[in-house]
Amino acid sequence: MRLISARGLSVLAVCTALAGCAAYHPAPLPSTPSLAPSLSSSTPLGLTEVAALAVQRDPDLVAARAQRGIAEAQLLAAGTPPDPSISGGFAALLSGPATMSAISGSLVQDISALITYVPEKAAARAGLAQVDAGILWQEWQVAAQAEQLCVALTSDRATLASLRDDEAALSGLDRATQAQMAAGNLTLAETSTSAAALAVVQSALDAASQGYARDLDQLDALLGLAPGVEVNLVPPRLSPVPVDVAQRAIATLPERRPDLIALRYGYTQADEKLRAAIWSQFLPVSLGASGGRDTSGVVSAGPQVTLTLPLFNRNRPAIAAAEATRGALRAQYAASLDSAAAGAEALVQEITLLRGQAEAADAAAAQAQSAAADARRAFAAGALNARTETDLITAAGERTRTAISLRAQVQTAELSLATLLGLGLPPISPQEPTR
Repeated sequence: MRLISARGLSVLAVCTALAGCAAYHPAPLPSTPSLAPSLSSSTPLGLTEVAALAVQRDPDLVAARAQRGIAEAQLLAAGTPPDPSISGGFAALLSGPATMSAISGSLVQDISALITYVPEKAAARAGLAQVDAGILWQEWQVAAQAEQLCVALTSDRATLASLRDDEAALSGLDRATQAQMAAGNLTLAETSTSAAALAVVQSALDAASQGYARDLDQLDALLGLAPGVEVNLVPPRLSPVPVDVAQRAIATLPERRPDLIALRYGYTQADEKLRAAIWSQFLPVSLGASGGRDTSGVVSAGPQVTLTLPLFNRNRPAIAAAEATRGALRAQYAASLDSAAAGAEALVQEITLLRGQAEAADAAAAQAQSAAADARRAFAAGALNARTETDLITAAGERTRTAISLRAQVQTAELSLATLLGLGLPPISPQEPTR
């Protein structure tokens, strides 16, 4: 009866152990692209809506979020002790004065993980926080890129409209001069100006169309759409960042910028790794018990301890590597902080310059458009020659497109400044991970 109970207990123990083991489940790769042929809604989208869609649907961000599972697994590993090991032996009696076979066994548990548990757990927790902050910074950059592409596409469309207006005006002028030349009222030299200007505008129109297609493809990629899918956009309107707000934000960058916070968590992880390396000078350490029966029937049992004496190696290579890693991360953080502050300061000054240039360009464009309109009326009345009319049309178009470009540069710089300052980000706790 005792033998049956022991067998049943052994079977139960084995079944319990196997029940807690992991099992393999296949995860096949996708066989077809998952790019959407269109957005589910045709409602015009503003900057906020486009940014939210990009953060949600960008394939690279989806892959980055999946990386979080690796950091979670490392945190789990840091808090899980290794499994104990058990060993047994049997030696059959073949000859000699002894009366029975020998039996031996031992149970050993590596307790190294318990000694370094505190720093290893803190390091893994800091590593997970670093991944989270890094993903948030990547999301913020994707959102900013989507917003900047909205600005670029709006500018592209305005530029294309301006070029088409010039093309229509110059085409009409070219037809009129060609008719005048055919009637013998103009020479070839007088009619060539409008034709040459028309060719330049048509070439610029081709280049602008290509630029629009490239910007649209980039936005489609961020939104998980197939290339060439048009996105209905609301013309962006931005509230400029006041200079005093920007200066206060620059002073508090380390508490708000996710990339800087991620570096801080990385430094904390390296510091805890160094602590664990120093504590590991006596490792591995294991405790256990062993016993057995010899061939003469003597039974013995007792504790078993194994540890490393730090006489020669003393884990110095690992300690030196951990110290170097911590030093490198400290230098990287200092450099990133300086670069972030300097970049924001420079952008504040650049925006001030661009705003002045954009205002001047708007005024010049309005004046040039007014002069071109007067010139068209004068040319129709026969009071203006074709060369002057061509020059005024060309000048008005160029000034208009310069104003469009400068307005886009201002808006792009303002979006970049908000990104560099971390304005509008969800709050992040700036505290270091608890140990």
